[in-house]
Amino acid sequence: MKLNLGVFRAMFLSAFLMVGMALQARVVSGVVKDPTGETIISASVVVKGTSIGTVTDFDGNYSLDVPDDAKVLVFSYIGMQTQEVTITGSVHNVVLKENSEVLEEVVVTGYGTTKKRDVVTSVASVSAEQLKDIPVVSAAEALQGKMAGVSVTTTEGSPDADVKIRVRGGTSLTQSNDPLYIVDGFPVSSISDIAPTDIQSMDVLKDAAATAIYGAQGANGVIIITTKDADTDSEDKMTFNVSYTGFVGWKSIAKKYDVMDPEDFALMQYEWAYHKDNTLSAMRSNFYAYFDKLYNDTKYKEPNEIENSTISDILAEYADASKHEFIDWQDNTFGRTGFNSNQSVSVSGGNKKANFTLSYNRIDDKAIMEQSNYVRNNISGKAKFKPFKNFTIGFTTRFTNTEVLGSGSNAIKDNGTSTESRLRNCVVYTPTTLLSKNDGSLEEEDETFGSLYDPLTTIRDNYKLKMDKKWNIQGYMSYKFAKHFTARVDLGYQSRHISTDRYYGPTTYFARNTGRPGIEGGTAQLQVTDEYSTVLTNHNTLEWKQTFESDHNVSVLVGEETVIRKGETKNQYGFGYKGSYDVLNGEIFNYLGQAAYSEFTNYVDPRDNQLSFLARANYDYKGRYYITATFRADCSTRFAEGNQWGYFPSGALAWRMSDEEWMQGASSWLSNMKFRLSLGMAGNNNVDLGYLHPDFLSQSMTYFDMGKGTSNILVVGGSDKIAANPNLKWETTITRDFGIDYGFFNERLTGTIDLYWNTTKDLIIRQIMPARYNYQYQNIGSTRNMGMEFSVKGIILDKRSKSLSYHLSVDANISYNKTRVQDLGNITSMLAQTSCFGSSEYLTTAEFLLEVGQPVGNVYGYVTDGYYTANDFLSYMGNTHTWGLKTDVPTYGDGFLTNAPMPGSIKFKDLSGPNGVPDGKIDENDKTILGNTVPTHSGGFNINFNIGGDKWGKFDLAANFTFAFGNKILNLSKMEYTTVTEKTKMRNLISAMNYNNRYSLFSAEGQYMPDVYATSAMLFGDAYVEFANQLDQMNMDKGANTYSPIMSHYVVTDQCMEDGSFLRLNQLTIGYSLPKVWMEKSKVISNIRVYVQGSNLFCATKYSGLDPEVDTRSSKNPLTPGVDFSAYPKSRGINVGLNIQF
Repeated sequence: MKLNLGVFRAMFLSAFLMVGMALQARVVSGVVKDPTGETIISASVVVKGTSIGTVTDFDGNYSLDVPDDAKVLVFSYIGMQTQEVTITGSVHNVVLKENSEVLEEVVVTGYGTTKKRDVVTSVASVSAEQLKDIPVVSAAEALQGKMAGVSVTTTEGSPDADVKIRVRGGTSLTQSNDPLYIVDGFPVSSISDIAPTDIQSMDVLKDAAATAIYGAQGANGVIIITTKDADTDSEDKMTFNVSYTGFVGWKSIAKKYDVMDPEDFALMQYEWAYHKDNTLSAMRSNFYAYFDKLYNDTKYKEPNEIENSTISDILAEYADASKHEFIDWQDNTFGRTGFNSNQSVSVSGGNKKANFTLSYNRIDDKAIMEQSNYVRNNISGKAKFKPFKNFTIGFTTRFTNTEVLGSGSNAIKDNGTSTESRLRNCVVYTPTTLLSKNDGSLEEEDETFGSLYDPLTTIRDNYKLKMDKKWNIQGYMSYKFAKHFTARVDLGYQSRHISTDRYYGPTTYFARNTGRPGIEGGTAQLQVTDEYSTVLTNHNTLEWKQTFESDHNVSVLVGEETVIRKGETKNQYGFGYKGSYDVLNGEIFNYLGQAAYSEFTNYVDPRDNQLSFLARANYDYKGRYYITATFRADCSTRFAEGNQWGYFPSGALAWRMSDEEWMQGASSWLSNMKFRLSLGMAGNNNVDLGYLHPDFLSQSMTYFDMGKGTSNILVVGGSDKIAANPNLKWETTITRDFGIDYGFFNERLTGTIDLYWNTTKDLIIRQIMPARYNYQYQNIGSTRNMGMEFSVKGIILDKRSKSLSYHLSVDANISYNKTRVQDLGNITSMLAQTSCFGSSEYLTTAEFLLEVGQPVGNVYGYVTDGYYTANDFLSYMGNTHTWGLKTDVPTYGDGFLTNAPMPGSIKFKDLSGPNGVPDGKIDENDKTILGNTVPTHSGGFNINFNIGGDKWGKFDLAANFTFAFGNKILNLSKMEYTTVTEKTKMRNLISAMNYNNRYSLFSAEGQYMPDVYATSAMLFGDAYVEFANQLDQMNMDKGANTYSPIMSHYVVTDQCMEDGSFLRLNQLTIGYSLPKVWMEKSKVISNIRVYVQGSNLFCATKYSGLDPEVDTRSSKNPLTPGVDFSAYPKSRGINVGLNIQF
């Protein structure tokens, strides 16, 4: 066969080229898996020293053309240890090991950042990863149950309720225990208006070694929030990202009080009136006028023609719902279905040289209370520029506009008294329409007859519109020079304007009791308040960082900070409005000039400036041994010259035992074991401004109805009530902390343990003063605060692959804290009061007792011993209704309850007397500690689970639980809702006082049973015993288990103290993310997630009130924590949301 030369040449040339190419490049392939054998998607495979590379496909496979001279392939994946493999063949299968250090968390520790692994002090953190799938409306809510030693208490259920955050319980007695809030490096007054979707991380500094760098304001801990930057790693390529997060939800009241129905209410009022004065005229005035239609129809006839129905007929009528329908005032007031909406949009873009983030968040909350709403708008922007190497400029701006409509929270925030608390009014208001109330004949006696105003009318008459506008503008410049030095200048400006329009209608206490010359009581009044404040902050730092011989890491930071605060408050009051106005739309505020009498005040805050110098030095050797020292000096104008400077040093040591060579044998199960020890000082200058000097108050008053023009009055404020004390100095806290950071099984199980001991000296306390001064601020006494914290996080399941990925983790924390008073100066105890009731109706002037050697939060009152039965007495006088008490049964002493004991009356234990031994009389000597209202233990735990695949999407579940135990709650609401006094007659009570529950001397039909059982006008001896047995048996038969509510005064007893322990499912979120393969096809949207969330789904507790997580009075007096008094009810809700990432 003849060979075709052309074909041969072509074949030879092709073979030559193929051999040449083979000599220059070759193909290497294989599979990348994790330690469990699952393939890894998108793992990076790169030829070392080049840009030649690829990523693994959905099955973990890769194939790469590598140059002939290539020696090593580098395999990497997020969360895995980078692995280098020498090329020895065409197939290389690789198993990547997990490495928690690749995703090393960074913690903000004050004027700088530190890798979490290298933190030497006590710091807790919440990252954006923990927040991204859990919708919350505030930064404070995001902290609940997530950090050991950090308690978050929402004091009540209103949208603008105070949120109390405490780090390790706080250290001060009468001054603020709020932590210092830092947002993007600058102090702010609150974090409630920070949009959670803007938060990158939240770090809490707990011991003085961490907080001392903030000096004067760090004694109660520091909460540092860092907002999000643009997420870009590109040096030159511009990126652009858009995301949307939003949800809508519905909510309703979680729990209501069960109150008496009309029949029980009528019988209770009949009993009170009968015991008060059972003469016919008194009964008609105190009872029949309200409940008997026959009496009201005939009361204006001749005296002998006036009639009244029998009590049994009246009760039968009130038991008939068709005639006297039960009115659920709680439902009418708080029963509407609330609607809330939370919408956030963010845009970010740029590269490492220039990037920005812009976000908008809006919250609308139609609250569960009638005529109340909450709206908040947040706009924030952040930009960072690197115009040239080592030089960075950054800007942050944030604007918040909040509007709150409705005066629904506890009246401690309102003028007047707590009688205007909405919950209180709708619980005690009559459960049906009373006759005299219906015709208005007793309008002028409403205050005497239980402040009986229609709860919806009281809402209308307590119109309140609060508008809060905040501007925060911040900027910084940072320059790195001489290789190891970084200089930074920060400047921040905050401006705030709070405008409050307040209408006090005729039914309010303020309108009825705040008079002015020529003004009738009970006419409407207005108050318009404008509060202005600004804060200018500048801090300048210089930091040096250097590593010697690759093992010795040293850094030194020095800096200076200046803070200038200014404030002004303007008030305008209008009295005597009589016209008809559309109050609900705020129309009346357009007619301020129509007031019959006006007042104007203008108050300028005293000087409040601070100058500080700070320094910090860090050293570590091989990341194994650490030393940190901090020093700060603060000068505050809140103190007089000579006491303005405070000095706050701190130090800390740490040792990572797990990195020792002799511990390498344990590396397979022990990944981290670090011991920490710290000691430091922090200060507290939270004292009322102006106490050093008399305040200037300019007040001008205009008499429109009298035509007297305007007069200016110079009023001396401040020291006319507060005695100046130029010797007052810093409150100082010394903290000691020993901690352990641990990690096992390659960080699948991690956590911390901390033991701390804090002492605060030179406490700033308001001391009562004689003569013309009310009080004076003095440095008196000291406290001790000790506790333990434990946190743990476990990754139980963790698998990643394209076909099936799942993850299950659980984290939990618990803390123990106890504060004791060590010294109170020249006294051993002091009383603290809640000011919930007037002295005329309250037997207890102060509910709390502070004693040396005892904890804060001790309630002081009487111990009950059930109730008096008929067998506690030995005689009965029928004509005077007088009961003769046995001599061995304690009676009420002089000055105690003015009503004499009778069967059914509350009974107390006789614990002591004038000589320290029981004397048979109940009086002040029998008061004792009833319990403590501060939880000894608190914490939470969180469950996170997700499962899915790229082709079928991902399901996720997150549950957040919180708990507290070891405390009592002082339930003053219960005390009020179970007591009938002269002033509170005609108020309803809760069902615990129903006829079948209480000891009563009446039958269910209203018969006074002593008259039925008595065989003579005077009973004693055997006749009385038989009589008493009949009364007691009657009450046993109907199941009586509590005392009669009829008393002369309110009394704080152990019945008001209830176990406040609880376990709450705070949030449960279930979500679904659409499949990744769908998103890849869209090329525009990278992720879509839908979810449903339930809030406050259940609360396991023995507490009988509406909610055990309550604290309505400590904002007025820090010595009165854990009080439940007419708290706005909390709600239970469900939200439906959507997350989109473009």
